[in-house]
Amino acid sequence: MAMQISALNSKDTRPQTLGVAAGSGYDEAQAPAKVQNRDSGGEIGVKVQRHGQWALMSQAQSRLSMLQSMEQSIVSTYRQLVNLARQLDQNGGQSQALANQARALAHQVKSDGWLDGELSPNSKQGQSHYLMNRVDLLSPRNQGETVRIGLPGGNHLSLKLGAQASQSRALAELAPQFARLGITASLSGQGKLQLTGPEALFSSPWTFQGQGIRVPAGNPIPIGLDAQPQVLEQLADGLEGTNLDYEKARLRALLVALEQHRKALQAQRQQLMARMEALRSAAQLASQDPDALGSEIKSYIKGGDFGAQLQALMAQANLSRQSVVSLLSL
Repeated sequence: MAMQISALNSKDTRPQTLGVAAGSGYDEAQAPAKVQNRDSGGEIGVKVQRHGQWALMSQAQSRLSMLQSMEQSIVSTYRQLVNLARQLDQNGGQSQALANQARALAHQVKSDGWLDGELSPNSKQGQSHYLMNRVDLLSPRNQGETVRIGLPGGNHLSLKLGAQASQSRALAELAPQFARLGITASLSGQGKLQLTGPEALFSSPWTFQGQGIRVPAGNPIPIGLDAQPQVLEQLADGLEGTNLDYEKARLRALLVALEQHRKALQAQRQQLMARMEALRSAAQLASQDPDALGSEIKSYIKGGDFGAQLQALMAQANLSRQSVVSLLSL
């Protein structure tokens, strides 16, 4: 939906007339020109303000388009997995053909780029996803620790980890420290620390040096990170095996997760649309402060990581059968 916004009125509280003292030598012939110059400055301010509003609405519209594309990718993937699950129930003996379908879907999802390897919304397109499987920085420990990490390209991190920190608190403390190097830290579907950033930062093993709590003390040791697994490739491999009951359970779990992701994206899209509409209405009716609403939208647009909201949804109880199947009617 294309959003339009009218020009905001400039609230110029400066005096409209100038008091002139007698004998000041003031040239009254120059007064109109000066007032005209002042008025021109006000017009420029309005134009600048209008341009800023248009630019902001354009950014918000781009964000809406991204959210919509993610939703569409989720719906398409969901429907294909439902079809795959039905075929598996009816024709379990044709597992090789089903495995080929799963690999074709994996290729499609990767080419689209809107979902990552775990079929979660991918707000970091063009970047790589890795898991820190060999070092546990998220589990609680009785003591705090400083872990020093050396990354490719001469980059370094010094991570301060608190004692008895829960998984969520540890992640909240680590995220801003990784963000200094352009790396997004989040929680994977398996509860591992997932890092997303430029491929160059993961091109070779990282070196770790700790204090003997999470990481051995002494000389730095190289530890490689694992590329995020492609869950659809794992499904395809499993369909070629003999434990088809496990793959049926995997499919059910993927369907539930996709429904949760769709709900989170839908909520974000609706919230952003409501903020945009409020900004448009405020500009027309002056019932609220458009600048305040604009700042709110800016903050919302910059908050592009969906991890926290998705994790909160995933922590809820399993969806009912009616809720899971609701995607089929879209």
